[in-house]
Amino acid sequence: MEETDFLEEIDFPGLRAAIRTTGCTGAAFKALIAPYVDLPTDDDEQRGEIGYDDLDLFLNALSSYQTMPEQTKELEPEMVFYQKTPARIVFELVEKVHFKEEDVFFDLGSGLGQVAILVNLLAGIPAKGVEFEPAFCDHARDCATELNLSRVEFMNVDARMADYSDGTIFFMFTPFRGQIMQEVLETLRKESLLRNIKIIAYGPCTDLVALQSWLVRETPEEANSYTLGIFSSIKHS
Repeated sequence: MEETDFLEEIDFPGLRAAIRTTGCTGAAFKALIAPYVDLPTDDDEQRGEIGYDDLDLFLNALSSYQTMPEQTKELEPEMVFYQKTPARIVFELVEKVHFKEEDVFFDLGSGLGQVAILVNLLAGIPAKGVEFEPAFCDHARDCATELNLSRVEFMNVDARMADYSDGTIFFMFTPFRGQIMQEVLETLRKESLLRNIKIIAYGPCTDLVALQSWLVRETPEEANSYTLGIFSSIKHS
């Protein structure tokens, strides 16, 4: 099936209206979208690969009713140009982390907002995005508003300056590197002194996160950096 045919057969305005009016999350959200697209399974052969599939096409059209905005701010040398997290990775993340009701999820370098939106829809927990580019942040806010997701928030702020005081789960798809990454990790280390947190890393940043002495790795070490690395802070009495 051609990509355009696949999208044209689906009533996305109707699906958005269903989410907006019923607030379906978790199993209800999966049941809503399952007739239209194959959902990831435990034996998904694409795990560990970077790339996109029909699930990404579907969710792009579901969560965004407008075109991608142009970038307006110049990135600092250690900031990484926006790259979307594959949707199947977000499904895997939710499956492996086992969120609790009291968790608050942060996506650092949230881009157009799909990770935070999808985590909220799949897990039903508050989700926040931290994004340096104002046009991307505005786009993400519009998408969340269109779906009436009151527990999704996007902050247009440098990740080094963000308020993480209520966060418990932090996701990074290598949004920056070098000194910026070190500074953000140090900020999160200080947060871990106040409560136990988890960091979920994807992409090349995983190796640096794994070197942090205040974190314990929960997932096996993989040669391929495009697998999820889940880390917990060392528990404090």
